[in-house]
Amino acid sequence: MMKRLFFSAVCSVCAAAALVFLPSCEKKEPEKDMSDYGSMNITSEPAGAEISILGKVWSTTPYVTKPVPSAMYIVKLSMDGYEPAWLPVTVVPGRQVDAHAVLVPENATVIIDSNPSGAHVQMNGKEIGDTPVLLSDLALGSYSASVQMTGYTRRDISWKVQNGRPILINVPLMNNIGTLSLDSMPEAAEIEIDGQSYGNTPFKDFFEQGQHKIRLTKNGYKPYEKVVTVTRDETTEVNAQMETLPGSLSLDSDPTGAALFINGIDYGVTPYKRDVIDAGDYTVRMTMDGYDMLEQIVTVHPGEPMSRTFTLESNLGSIVLSVNPPGMNIYLDGKFVCRTEAESKSRDISKRVTIKNLSAGEHTITVSNKHAKPDVKDITVTVGKGKVEQVPEITFWLPDTMIVLKKGSKYTGRLTDKYSEESKKISFMNSAKMGKDGKLTSVISSEYNRDDIKEIIPLNITDGE
Repeated sequence: MMKRLFFSAVCSVCAAAALVFLPSCEKKEPEKDMSDYGSMNITSEPAGAEISILGKVWSTTPYVTKPVPSAMYIVKLSMDGYEPAWLPVTVVPGRQVDAHAVLVPENATVIIDSNPSGAHVQMNGKEIGDTPVLLSDLALGSYSASVQMTGYTRRDISWKVQNGRPILINVPLMNNIGTLSLDSMPEAAEIEIDGQSYGNTPFKDFFEQGQHKIRLTKNGYKPYEKVVTVTRDETTEVNAQMETLPGSLSLDSDPTGAALFINGIDYGVTPYKRDVIDAGDYTVRMTMDGYDMLEQIVTVHPGEPMSRTFTLESNLGSIVLSVNPPGMNIYLDGKFVCRTEAESKSRDISKRVTIKNLSAGEHTITVSNKHAKPDVKDITVTVGKGKVEQVPEITFWLPDTMIVLKKGSKYTGRLTDKYSEESKKISFMNSAKMGKDGKLTSVISSEYNRDDIKEIIPLNITDGE
């Protein structure tokens, strides 16, 4: 390249000297040979970069050069805020060569430290670490951050990156610790300071100076809230007198409807409910005909509901009977009680009968049906106060069905539990033997083919009261 430039300069001098000695007559200059020339189309991202070739500023991107001799050129692109870029461009005769560069932003490294070290650094609301903190590749521009550490006043800092030189920021922190002492009546209240839990009262610890929101809570007491100011190197004391919350009281009895007295005052009958009542002990008394009087102490705790249902102890007795089969009449002391009913899955077993609210002493149970064998039984039962007397099973023979065979024979008795309309064989209890104690000792049963039976007739075994 240097040879070419030198040659061009020499030719220019020779041409000038020749003009001095040439005749004054005008001659036409020969046309310049452009066959060995080309051009460059220089662009950048972003546009506007300064173009320098051989130390000379040509223009800014985008730029198309005038024809230049074919050769390799070093093109420098520079722009504020970006690192310079160098492009080797080879110019080809008779062509326009594209040269493009993506400029890299000029970044800087910033180190943030504090005295003492270990402070939290936040930028744009995000934690970026504890001091010393290294921030690399920061683009040109303005920045800010906060530096804070427990026991020290928060510092807000800002800086500006103007070039790629590293920046060191040292932040001195100032101690701002005071003491906060909390107590409460009653003790063991849960502590919350600035929304964070700190255990129970009594409590004492160091806090940053400034205002802090205190909240104390305890079951049965109204929450205690206060904003206190902690002063550096001083103790701030808070003694909270917590206000007792009322409780509620719900009382009932089993059975319900008992007369209710609280601390000797008549409150009607159960159930009873009082939504607001002072905490404390209350004497509860309940009375009801047929039941023993009940008296107990009920404690209502602050701010808590108290709900109790008391079971009254009956001073009456009851009798439970098992009388089989269904259809037998039951009398108590000569008064009709009920007629036995069949259990859903059995033709021979009756539902148990319970006779309640009986006075203590002897009672006579009479079971009868004129169609049964025997047709009547009397049983004496002694009932104890509040006791349930279970009477041994009482059994009768009570025919309730007639079977008529096709050959003319007729039989009365009871169909067994195995009987169904679809059965091909019918099990039938024809008769029973009774012991001297009046209990069934044995049952005589037969089995008939369905095809041999002309008719199955239910008998009327109802015996009026």
